[in-house]
Amino acid sequence: MKIRHLKNSFYSISLALVILSTGLHANEEFRFNDGHIHYNKDVWSRLPPERALNYLSESGIDRFILFSTPTEGTEKLYELAPDRVIPFIMPYKNHLSRYLFHSDPKIVDYLREKIESGNYRGIGEFHLFRKHKDTEVVKQIMQLAADYNLAINAHSDFDTIKTLIALQPDLQIIWAHCGMNHPLRDIEQAFEEFPNLYCDLSFRYKMFDEDEQWRLRPEWKAVLEKHADRFVLGMDTYIPRRWAALPEHAEFADDWLKQLSEEAQNKIARENINNWFP
Repeated sequence: MKIRHLKNSFYSISLALVILSTGLHANEEFRFNDGHIHYNKDVWSRLPPERALNYLSESGIDRFILFSTPTEGTEKLYELAPDRVIPFIMPYKNHLSRYLFHSDPKIVDYLREKIESGNYRGIGEFHLFRKHKDTEVVKQIMQLAADYNLAINAHSDFDTIKTLIALQPDLQIIWAHCGMNHPLRDIEQAFEEFPNLYCDLSFRYKMFDEDEQWRLRPEWKAVLEKHADRFVLGMDTYIPRRWAALPEHAEFADDWLKQLSEEAQNKIARENINNWFP
């Protein structure tokens, strides 16, 4: 058996054990809203919709922005919990679309059809970088978002984010992973220049000192306090092992948030998503 298959089997077993232990990780004290949850097809059989919703709740998550490939995953959870699910539509019909959507004119018709027939609040997450940021399809997607007053979630570099904002400066744009590894000066510059730009903090581990205490770097702590109304948490359950580790990731978020003021904690953990998507 190949190593990859062994790893997949391990994470499948881990996820199955988590499902069977539902209730053991219940978090009654720390409740939060999440800005980056995926419910992709590779977990549907192991984590059916009702169980997925219960598991999210038991991990401390109340409301959440949801993306799925295919988008039927989002529609399944929204149908069961419209008060909790904030549905976004990814411009991906399948995982291969991630690499092609920016140049596929058919994707605009697909998005329009889904948006008109559903309850979507945003377009994304999509992966877009410098090489493809200026395509006609990207322009049409941004226009579609403007036409239906939808937010955008973009996993992109800073130059691409600036291009998207220039196309539709009045749209709310959530920068996925807060730029991932972009230097903090880019984040600060972006917030100063673009009042409709926001960030989810999934995978933003360089906020922390590289020690066992996971202390926030002083410069990051200052920005999180100053711009607390621009950030949300994100668990990013894009693969099964992220679902399996969800309670631990939630506990980690609870721990590091305590390093901030109570006002900043409340905004990042709960209030911002409720304000952005009443």
